[in-house]
Amino acid sequence: MAMRLIRKTYSYTALWMIPVVVLGSLFVFLMIRYIAYEEIDEFLAYEMDRLVSYHQEHQDLPDFHNAVEIIPDLSFEQPFYKDTLILETGDNELIPYRELWFTIQHEDRDFTIVLRHLMLGKDDVFQGSMIILAGLVILIAVMSMLALNQVKQRIWKPFYQTLSTIRQHKIEDPPPHFPETDIDEFMQLNKALQGFMKKMSDDFRNNKAFNENASHELQTHLSVIRANTEKLINEAEPGAPGLEELGRIGESAGKLSRIQKSLMLLSRIHNREFSNLVPLDLKKVLDSVLPVFEDPISLRNIQTTISASHCPLVMDEGLAEILVGNLVKNAVKYNVPDGYIRIALDALHFEIANLGKPFEGDPAMFTQRFAKGPDGNTGIGLAIVGQICELYGFRLSYQVENKTEHKITVFFSS
Repeated sequence: MAMRLIRKTYSYTALWMIPVVVLGSLFVFLMIRYIAYEEIDEFLAYEMDRLVSYHQEHQDLPDFHNAVEIIPDLSFEQPFYKDTLILETGDNELIPYRELWFTIQHEDRDFTIVLRHLMLGKDDVFQGSMIILAGLVILIAVMSMLALNQVKQRIWKPFYQTLSTIRQHKIEDPPPHFPETDIDEFMQLNKALQGFMKKMSDDFRNNKAFNENASHELQTHLSVIRANTEKLINEAEPGAPGLEELGRIGESAGKLSRIQKSLMLLSRIHNREFSNLVPLDLKKVLDSVLPVFEDPISLRNIQTTISASHCPLVMDEGLAEILVGNLVKNAVKYNVPDGYIRIALDALHFEIANLGKPFEGDPAMFTQRFAKGPDGNTGIGLAIVGQICELYGFRLSYQVENKTEHKITVFFSS
């Protein structure tokens, strides 16, 4: 699922914070222990110097309340530090202590003096580390969010302006002018987009002009062919040689004219030239289209079943008529004598099913442009329906059930 840039940045920042928190916890824990050892050792060394000075000045051992423990006839060459655990009788708990052992000679005897100082337990150090680190993480997270929001609002402002300009641009309009920016990357982006959109607009105008000119010329010459063909047919004697061929020429010219108009319509839909969006009820469109096909339905004795309710949509009214008309026309044209048509319409979908010739291929081929069915007919009508569905975000489904029932469904919510 797509994610906004700022949220993506938050996610990556949070992921990077995990190793930072782990390593930071270890670092803070070790630093607190190191500082605690340094302070305690410094204090014990100060006490040792004070007691040694006292002995040198008074030639007497210190009182017991100043020296935690005095061990006679035990000596060490150098003072040393030592960690130990002492049972606290009241709480029945082992308490960590730091000891400093050193030797004093008094009246020709060696006395070892042991100084002790209460230490912070590992649990206490860890708890303190977590509290400190949690505060730092919260502070960093808050500051990062504020900083990222400021970056988004200031640095990314030209990007969002460019994005807004692109969204509002229509292909038939001249190339847009993007806002000025002093950020080199955004300047390059705007320059590239402007060049690309200029070429796209030029290509669109040239293609549109070519299609309109080609359509006009083709329709003109097709009209001449049809008019002269009809004139020759009308002037010819019944049963005259070539009369049947003239009929086929006129029929082919008419078919070619309809195909050309359909192709032009496809091109216009693809270029999104239908932008007149209006609220409409597709049921009313269906009610206006069905009477057009009453005669062919009656001639082929096709039974129709219609279940239609209100279907509010926002789209071009002309395209709505083309959508419904092509689907109904397709169901009538490719039906069989004494067949049936079932139409269902509601706010969620439009479904039309008809009885047709047996078919075992892939029904999706009928929605492709220039696809031909088994009888040689092109699928341009359904291609137009597919293009309209793509334009408005509808989903088109074509199914063949029991080899003979062709069912087309347009889902208005994809």
